Amino acid sequence: MLPIFVKSFSLALAAIAISKSYVDFRARRESLQMFLLWSLTWTGVVVVALFPSIVDVILAYSASGGTGLGTFFGMGLVFVLFVVYRIYVKLERVEQKLIKTIQELALKEDWMRRGGTDRY
Repeated sequence: MLPIFVKSFSLALAAIAISKSYVDFRARRESLQMFLLWSLTWTGVVVVALFPSIVDVILAYSASGGTGLGTFFGMGLVFVLFVVYRIYVKLERVEQKLIKTIQELALKEDWMRRGGTDRY
């Protein structure tokens, strides 16, 4: 039951993350490089979720024997990556709003210096 939940959870989060990244890329809020990075990252997450034995193989090379923890590590990886993705998206939005605000203030100050009147 747990493996089915992990696979469904991973697929759902990956689909959400990739689709949001695509929408941001199409709206020019995200670069092509970042879109490709997140798409490849989430594709890797889906591969690990669908085939958790891959993590066991990697752990077997780095540790002394596999312990069958691939499912739990895979789910933890999915959760951590989704949190990192959401933080990245929020930071990008804050940065874009800050840039827009600074540009508007600079234009307003320039207009005021040239003798315009403030109508706001």
